[in-house]
Amino acid sequence: MTKSKIAAVSLNTTPLDFLGNFESIVSAIQNKESKDANLILFPELCISGYGCEDAFYRPSLWEKSIDVVNKIKTISPKQVVVVGLPVFVDSFLYNCMAVLYDGKIQALVPKFNLANTGVHYERRWFHSPQSFTNKRITIGDTEIPFGHFLFSMKEFTFAIEICEDSWSTQKPSLFYNLSGVDVILSPGASHFAMGKQNTRRQIFKETSRNQNNLQVFTNLCGNESGRIIFEGGAFFCSCGSILKEGPRLHFTPFAITSIPFDPNETKASKARNLREPSPKPNGDELTTISLKPNGQIEKESRVFFQILDKRSEEIFPSMGSTESLSPFEEFTKAVCLGLFDYLRKSKTKGYTLSLSGGADSATCALLVSTMVTIAKEENGESIFTKLGLAENHLLVTLYQRTKNNSPITEEIAKTLSEELGCEYHSISIDEMVSSSVSIIESVKGTKLNWKEHDLALQNIQARVRSPLIWLLANLNGHLLLSTGNRSEAAVGYTTMDGDSSGSIAPLAGVSKEFLLDWLDDIQKGNNRYITPKHSIQMLRNTKPTAELKPLAEHQEDEKDLMPYPILNSIERKLVYLGMDESNVWEELKKEFPWESQDNLFANIQKFKKLFGISQWKRERLPPSFHLDEYGLDPKSSYRYPILSNET
Repeated sequence: MTKSKIAAVSLNTTPLDFLGNFESIVSAIQNKESKDANLILFPELCISGYGCEDAFYRPSLWEKSIDVVNKIKTISPKQVVVVGLPVFVDSFLYNCMAVLYDGKIQALVPKFNLANTGVHYERRWFHSPQSFTNKRITIGDTEIPFGHFLFSMKEFTFAIEICEDSWSTQKPSLFYNLSGVDVILSPGASHFAMGKQNTRRQIFKETSRNQNNLQVFTNLCGNESGRIIFEGGAFFCSCGSILKEGPRLHFTPFAITSIPFDPNETKASKARNLREPSPKPNGDELTTISLKPNGQIEKESRVFFQILDKRSEEIFPSMGSTESLSPFEEFTKAVCLGLFDYLRKSKTKGYTLSLSGGADSATCALLVSTMVTIAKEENGESIFTKLGLAENHLLVTLYQRTKNNSPITEEIAKTLSEELGCEYHSISIDEMVSSSVSIIESVKGTKLNWKEHDLALQNIQARVRSPLIWLLANLNGHLLLSTGNRSEAAVGYTTMDGDSSGSIAPLAGVSKEFLLDWLDDIQKGNNRYITPKHSIQMLRNTKPTAELKPLAEHQEDEKDLMPYPILNSIERKLVYLGMDESNVWEELKKEFPWESQDNLFANIQKFKKLFGISQWKRERLPPSFHLDEYGLDPKSSYRYPILSNET
């Protein structure tokens, strides 16, 4: 049998950019890697963009999506092209894949299982069928099959399950497979989280082993709509093994991964391993749509079995041919990709950063600089010129010192800027702080002092810095980076309208403990994207501090709060895992045996209080990236009442 070629396209889309998404899809179809493919698979909702949010309710969005599909269907009529879009049918909106062939929309396949946890909210917009569907709908003046089908090509038969369908216990592919399908297509919009690709590999490898078929996964890639980063990483799995995997977190508009496919290999595996399961068939039927030249729709009786997905406990190793990234490297490339897409899609000129000499602002500077390097490596040296951006002006830093700042932090900020080759400025804001304090002293009729007015005197320094850095960012035509991390967001260790100010908070998805470990990993020479820096070494020889109190008080973050590893552990257990505080206390005793039990209990109580009263701050923080297994961004991850019994 002649081998067929299947191409999986990982695509960087933008919500509501129908022209831009269309052009990327056409470029991928016409690319030399896919132009001779028999079948080309694109990701979920690639025409409209996945993150359209409540714009999905607009009829004009559905109409434009269909218009784009009607243009794509004629681009390469001899190839089967599968693309994603929203489709309004009867009284409901569906998340669908369109199967295109012979210049026609051969069928529209709706998604069964809608993602509705964590950062996903699909049930707000889409309806899902409760059973296999087979009907015909009219779009324009054309009748189109709508539902769940087997698609018969000259060499093989395929079916489609969309993203969450492949993660479900009762996968549609369980039933497709028993009807003789050779290939399962799984187009996705699966968000990035450190280590998640290993989970994807495990799921698809085990599914392909159970079903003895070829599983084709492809994914969106990039910071599509602001908060969620998609990581690409298309792959092909057959009979328990990954045959080929495409690039992850690529900065290019698309990446194509393809393989030759001989269905006889999977058929032999089915004959050897697949046996009729129990219980007995329930009598449901599937229709087969022929995608052969001059093919007609054929209806065949297909039976299904109510069987459960069996999961292997085997931990699958990464394939030798696949780029293996550590969690720190995944974080590096994901945030760099997020910053690159945010920059070009917002059509601004760069990033301005208030560089404090601390770990968070240093991390932001390192990531912007690294973003520039990776973007040029993947898109060519002239990429920023093509985008109309001045490369030497992409990052501007400003150190705003007061008498409470130590000389070492200014030295760190200056040294880091020199090592990165970015524009650096340093100013004193003592006069403006004193002026602000004096004005309010005249209003209150009292002299402010550190004993009675500690918090107010700390916060005014951060708030005076905010309008100055905003002014500089505006003059630069830049986005302002907010440097807060998730640990600070959890306990409100930030000054609203001060250091919380910004256009985007790229670090708010990870803990302070992680960021410090990330910097240490760089210094060990483990990060392929960032080389060790003298400034990082200086930084790591100092204790994290806000430097808002007089130097004589030796202010340190972990004295103000608690040790970061303890804070991170409490946060994960109370917020993400939802554990009772008594159970958290018992776990902390085991995890930190050198700490007194009273201190651990006090830290839990302190965290609970600070977390409860800080939700209003989290509601006002700039947009952040989802990077870890969970997040605290109330717009995309963790919703919590501003007022409650815990406030």
